[in-house]
Amino acid sequence: MRVTVMSESGRLTVPADARRELGLEGETEFEIEIDKAHDALILRPAVLLRREDAWAYTPEHRALLEKAHEDSEVGRVRRLSEHDLLTLGPGDPRPE
Repeated sequence: MRVTVMSESGRLTVPADARRELGLEGETEFEIEIDKAHDALILRPAVLLRREDAWAYTPEHRALLEKAHEDSEVGRVRRLSEHDLLTLGPGDPRPE
């Protein structure tokens, strides 16, 4: 069991061995959950992102990424040149 002390200002120190075990380095933000049934305070490392980047984490976009990774793993890929990419517009068919 690990023990730490909360200061009067509410600061907690996460012991070094616990940080190493969780792979925490430097300044880290945490999500806080209060579990009243078990009289517990649960801290989980959190990654915060800007609102304008949230589209990348929607279920629809994550599904597209998963399919793209699956396609890539089995060799369903196309090689495009920089010129090909620059000439593609919204809704244009992909070059063969």
